[in-house]
Amino acid sequence: MTPVYEVRTKHTDQVLKDFITFREAARNIHITFRLVVLSICSLTLAALGKGTVLTYIFAVIAVIILVFTAVRKKIAFSKLAKADVNYQKKSEIHFIFGESEFRVDNPDAGDEQRIKYGEVEFMYADDNYFYINVNNDDLHMIPKGDFTLGDAEGFYDFFMHKTGKIFQPLKLSWKMKADIFKQALAETREENSKKYGK
Repeated sequence: MTPVYEVRTKHTDQVLKDFITFREAARNIHITFRLVVLSICSLTLAALGKGTVLTYIFAVIAVIILVFTAVRKKIAFSKLAKADVNYQKKSEIHFIFGESEFRVDNPDAGDEQRIKYGEVEFMYADDNYFYINVNNDDLHMIPKGDFTLGDAEGFYDFFMHKTGKIFQPLKLSWKMKADIFKQALAETREENSKKYGK
């Protein structure tokens, strides 16, 4: 296989932290926001209790929620670090992208993986990474700064062409949201003009 793009990367502290952030963003769960709202509600109920036992109960609940909110990513990082062999061994992971398939070479994971582009289920991209899910099982994080052959900008188009899928933005900027709205509005106008002849 002739390489077209190559990436050499490791699971660093930052990669693990970014994976935790990705997981929340991909699931669109906004845990931090919900926990902060819950603590504000608890504080409001404590203020409404006006010196009763409920005041202290809801105040304690609010403090516990705020403390958990502050440390929950550290807890998630600690659990992920203990489970990730690549992180523990500081393994170098080598991605080689050819015309018909891509390979993942990780000496600590055993045999080299050969993956056809048709096996890719979904793809996300943000400012720093490409997130590639294979067969709804393996998620590969490709740091945009770790390309040793080719560059991230060219890879973006190359990989979409090979898979026939589109990289979904992890977070939609206001400009992207406005563009989507404009496109939907234009399509609606076009449909109405065909339907009503205006």
